[in-house]
Amino acid sequence: MKILFLSPTVPFPLTDGGRIRVFNLLKQIAQKNKVTLLALETQSTDADGVAELQQLGIQVHLVRNAQTLPRVSFDTLIKAFFRRQPITVARYDVPTYRQKIRELIAVQTFDLVHYEMFHTAQFYTETNLPGVLSQQNVDSAIWRRLCSETTNPFYKFTYWTQQLAFQRYERVLSPKFNAVTCTSDIDAAVFQQHCTTDAIEIIPNGVDITHYLPDFTSEAPAHLIYIGSMDWYPNEDAVAFFTDEVFPLIQEKVSNVTFSIVGGNPSARVRKLAEKEGIVVTGRVPEIKPYFAEATVFVVPLRIGSGTRLKILEALAMGKAIVSTTVGAEGLDLRNREEIFIADEPTAFADAVTRLLMDSELRRRIGENGRARVEQDYDWQRIGEKLHGVYAKILG
Repeated sequence: MKILFLSPTVPFPLTDGGRIRVFNLLKQIAQKNKVTLLALETQSTDADGVAELQQLGIQVHLVRNAQTLPRVSFDTLIKAFFRRQPITVARYDVPTYRQKIRELIAVQTFDLVHYEMFHTAQFYTETNLPGVLSQQNVDSAIWRRLCSETTNPFYKFTYWTQQLAFQRYERVLSPKFNAVTCTSDIDAAVFQQHCTTDAIEIIPNGVDITHYLPDFTSEAPAHLIYIGSMDWYPNEDAVAFFTDEVFPLIQEKVSNVTFSIVGGNPSARVRKLAEKEGIVVTGRVPEIKPYFAEATVFVVPLRIGSGTRLKILEALAMGKAIVSTTVGAEGLDLRNREEIFIADEPTAFADAVTRLLMDSELRRRIGENGRARVEQDYDWQRIGEKLHGVYAKILG
C-alpha cells in the first residue's frame, strides 16, 4: 500500500511519548508498505530525525517555515476563536503545510492518508482518499481534568473553552474518516458516541521489548523515579503532588529514600522541588534506560491525563515494580497487585511504595509479571500488524 502519513512533528529523536509512538508505528508499517511522511519542522534536531526515518525506507517531506510553532501568537488565538478551533490545533494550521499536501496528492499516487491527531485531521478536505484518524488520547478529557483541578477563574474558563472546542471536533470531525484508532477501550468509548461502531479500532501503545530489557546490575537502594516531559502541566502536577504529599510519608519509614525527576525542560516549579531533601531534578538526559535500571520502584503519580502511558510500558519491559494512580494506568489492562500497584490517595500510594522498597521478593515478582505481560500484549511489532490490518480493511 502507498500511505501518505501526516504528522504534526518529526517523530525523532524520541523525546516524548507522542514521538515514540509515531516513530515505532512508522517503523513497523514501512516494512510492508511504501510510506511518505509529511511533517513540520519544529526543532533544530529535525534534520537528524529525517535521516533516521529515511534509513527505514520512508520518504520524508519537511515543511520548513514552522520554527516558531511552539509559540502561541495573538493571531493564532484570534483564528482559533473565530473558527471554533482548539488552540493547539490552530497552531498547526500552517498554509505551507496545506499547500504541500496538495502538491503531493497531485504528483504522487496514494491509496490512503493517515492523519496523526486533530492537528493534521483539519486538512482532511485537501484529499479525496480514504483516511485513518489516529488519536493518541482524548484531548477533551485532558482539558476537563485541567478545568476541574484549577481554582483560578481565568484558567478555569480557558480550559473549559478548550474542552468544548475538542468535544466539537470529536463530534463533527471524527465521523468523516473511514477509521478512528484509539489507544484504549476507554478512549474508544468516547469516539463510539459519534462514529459507526466498525469505524473504531484500538491500536494500543507499545514498547520495544528488544531494546528495553531487565537490568538490575545498577539498581540503587531505595531509589524512586518518574520520567516525563517536565514542561507538560500534567507531569508538573504529578511530581509536585508526589513530592509534597506522598514522598514525606515514605521518608518517615525509609530514611535513605531518594526521588529522581527525569525529563526535559523542567519548569520553575519543578526545578524548585530539587531544594527538598532527597529530590533530584535531572533535566533532559541523553538516554533514559540507565535511569530505569537504577530505579528500585517506578512511580506514576499522574492526576491529569488521557490515553495510555508509554513510560509504564517501558518500566514494565525493564522488569520494574510500578506504583501508579488510576489515571496514570488508565487504559492499560494490568492486574492490580499482580503486575502493578494502583493507589490514588497519598497514604495508600506511600504505603504501596514503602512495601515494595522493603520487600525485594515481592518487587521482583511484580516486575517479572509485568515483563511477561508486555511481551504478550504490548510489543510494537504486533501493534504495527494491527495498524496494517486497519489499512487493509479500509482498502478491502
